[in-house]
Amino acid sequence: MKKIIKEAFGNRYLICFPRLNSLRLKGLEKVIGFCHEDYTVEFPTLKILEIESCPKLEGFIHNSMSKEISTDAIFFNNKVAFPNLEKITISHLRKAKRIWYNQLHTSSFSMLKELTVKDCHALLNIFPHFLLRVFKRLEKLIVTDCASLEEVFQLQVQGLDVEEKYMVDSQLKEVNLVCLPKLKHVWTKYHMRNISFESLRQVCIQECWSLKTLFPFSIAKDLQQLERLTIDNCGLEEIVSKNVEGSDEQEICFALNQLSFLMLWYLPYLTCFYPGKHRTTWPALKHLRMSWCGRIKIFGHEKSQIRHPLFLIEKVIPQLEEVSFSHDDIAMISDGRFVADLFCNVKFLRISCYFDVSAVFPISFLRRFYNLEGLDVVSCRFKELASFESDACEDTDMIITIPKIKKLKLDM
Repeated sequence: MKKIIKEAFGNRYLICFPRLNSLRLKGLEKVIGFCHEDYTVEFPTLKILEIESCPKLEGFIHNSMSKEISTDAIFFNNKVAFPNLEKITISHLRKAKRIWYNQLHTSSFSMLKELTVKDCHALLNIFPHFLLRVFKRLEKLIVTDCASLEEVFQLQVQGLDVEEKYMVDSQLKEVNLVCLPKLKHVWTKYHMRNISFESLRQVCIQECWSLKTLFPFSIAKDLQQLERLTIDNCGLEEIVSKNVEGSDEQEICFALNQLSFLMLWYLPYLTCFYPGKHRTTWPALKHLRMSWCGRIKIFGHEKSQIRHPLFLIEKVIPQLEEVSFSHDDIAMISDGRFVADLFCNVKFLRISCYFDVSAVFPISFLRRFYNLEGLDVVSCRFKELASFESDACEDTDMIITIPKIKKLKLDM
């Protein structure tokens, strides 16, 4: 490769591609680098960079010393400049342990808006603490199937916080993290106030079984723009970590004022939203999908003895258009006395977790949902949904309810 570059550019040590706006490297099985380390490469107009399935590629700039000196394989160093790059996709790179070098080329990546990383199994983290300022314009982050990844945003190193002498106001709006078996932190625990993620709109975490907590307290308290939160098949124990600076007696309010969609699905170790005295507000919530969250009480009511339920039936149900109920939830609601129109806005109902083969489908429960349009029955062992003969059926109200259902899904 060094010979090819010399033939093309002679003895010049700066290579520039002044008009290139898109670069894609795919399926290059023998390529070890775009350029040799003797050269600095500039892409002043490049907007999109895609690198996929280049198994021998250790770094964008090939470092001949990397095999002689035991160092972490770093993909981008200070020998390459991308001053206007907006989108990066990196996938199926076997050797890179770190994406960014300690000191990047001046102005490189400062315009980056979207980063996608897939199937990079040696990678240990995404954003080191010393480069958070560089990526403050990043809006969308997707990381999937990285077997060794332990953290995404590194806010602390060996107990040392990010220096408080500068402010980082991240523009990040969307985070998608999927199938990261060793992920321990999305954001390392952090208590200073000089880093903000207030622009977050969507967060989706799936199949991250080593992850015990999602948001540090310092970040969770400013999630007023968050619109969608999905946590699915994870080892999460709490959604927000404990505030180490506050008093245990002080009640903390988490105002999720824009959150309209919340999905908590198969989280067997989840015990609480926050492990201290707190309250939550969800004024915009419309879609609530819950199932298999065995250690946390999702629903309670104002007169119940349940400690710290995630939601109070009287407050959250009237605003919902979609809701999920387990066997225990339905039993609690059936025993309670609620106003007749409490469930009138619910259009989609999901029923789950009836594991007893002798259980009877709660057909009469549906009468509360007289505007119901969709019914989804999952993870239940009912033998039948309705057991009656037409002449013997006394529950005539049910005939009024059933015709309103337009969609019925059975996934037993």
